[in-house]
Formats: sequence, structure tokens, C-alpha cells
Amino acid sequence: MPSESTLAKIDAFIEELREEGIEDVVFAAGNSAGFLAVKYAGEPRAVLYLARLLDQNIMFESLEAMIMELGNNG
Repeated sequence: MPSESTLAKIDAFIEELREEGIEDVVFAAGNSAGFLAVKYAGEPRAVLYLARLLDQNIMFESLEAMIMELGNNG
């Protein structure tokens, strides 16, 4: 569970992005100690699009890394 100060920092960062014209944000963070924070802001369809795009990019990068590793190990 994230601390209140960590959540406040995330909220402040999202607010800074809004001031710079970024309207839709998806933010997730975690660590091995069990920290998990998920925040999102903006129009729901745009936020969902960003989350799905992020998921797809992570999947493709993971597959690419696995293929490269297999290629290096023969």
C-alpha cells in the first residue's frame, strides 16, 4: 500500500502534466515490497486506449527481448 506522501507526489505530477496540456494520463508503479499505485486522469475512453496501448507495447517488447535472447543463446 502506498503512503499518503507518495500518492500526493503522483497527484502533483499529474497536475503538472495537466498544466502543460496533457489531458489523459495513466500511471502505475510498484516494487518488490508490495508497493502498488495506479492513478489515471482524463476522458475514460482515452485512458482506456492508453492502458491498452501500454499493455500491447510491453507485450511486444517482452517478446522481442525473448527472441533476441533465444537468438543469442542459439
